[in-house]
This record gives sequence, structure tokens and C-alpha cells, in this order.
Amino acid sequence: MSWARLLALALLAGCAGNAADSAPRTFDLGIAAPAAKFPALRVSARGFSPFDGVQMYYRLAWRNPSELADYALSHWSAPPAELLRRQVLRSAGEGVGKCTLEVELQEFTQVFTSKESSEARIEARVSFSNGTVRIGSRGLSASEPDAGTEAASGAAAMARATERLMQELSGWVSKQQACV
Repeated sequence: MSWARLLALALLAGCAGNAADSAPRTFDLGIAAPAAKFPALRVSARGFSPFDGVQMYYRLAWRNPSELADYALSHWSAPPAELLRRQVLRSAGEGVGKCTLEVELQEFTQVFTSKESSEARIEARVSFSNGTVRIGSRGLSASEPDAGTEAASGAAAMARATERLMQELSGWVSKQQACV
């Protein structure tokens, strides 16, 4: 009987040790202000399905690059497109902008190239308009290596990839003379 109790206690202790690891976690892009600077502008952003929800997605590219999976207990605090929109607004000038920046998020995933290696990857289509006239559009992408093997390190790498994307976007926006 004592062996059975000891085994039961050991199993319960093992489960209790994993309880903290199984608690739901929520991530955003951090508290650091973006280094990129934008003129005053209006910003709209949307994500295409499945990136229009708060799930944190990853791909096991070494197994099947077209298959998306999500972390069961880790989520974004808002849809990724909204997180990007907030970052642009955090670094935009004061006042009402002359133009609208539209961001269409097409990819926001942690891509595993092997079981031990991943990168954060973002792809977006951006356009600039002045009223009803489209001034320009282009595709942007950013990736950040060393994204680790779990959601927390992936979220940190996604924040770094977002900063790279913001720098590229800021450079492009600064060349749009009709809106600066």
C-alpha cells in the first residue's frame, strides 16, 4: 500500500510542477518605443485570415511549410495587424495627417526550419493614399533569426522583426512627398 501512495504522490508532484508551464500567456510587442519615426498620418491595418485573430501561429517548415499551427496556451494581446498599427501610431507625429497608411498583414508567424531553429517572419502589403487617390503601394517583409523554440522567444523575435519592418516602412513613407 505504501508503494502505491508513494507512486501517486510522485505523479501528483510531477503534474504540479507542470501546472505553471501550462498557464495561459499573453504577449504583445513590448514596451520599448519604436525607433522608426513617421509624419502625422492616419493608419488602418487589417490581417487576412488566419492572422485576424489573437492566435500565435507557427510553421514547421522542415516538415510541411504550408501547414499552420497555433500555440495552445499563448496568444497575442490583440490581432497582429492591430499591434502593428499601434506601433506606427506610437512613432507618428502629432496632429492630423494628410494621408492614410493602409497595412494588410499577410504573414505573422514563427517559422521552424528545424526542430531546434526558428525565425520570426512578417509579410505585409502597404499602401498610401491622399483622400481617394492612391499614391503608392508595395510589399514589405522582415524576418528575425534566432526566434527560439517556444512562444515567448518567438514573441520577442517578432518584436525585433516588427522593428525591422517599421524601419523599412518609415524609409518608404518619408519618400512620399505628397504626405510628408
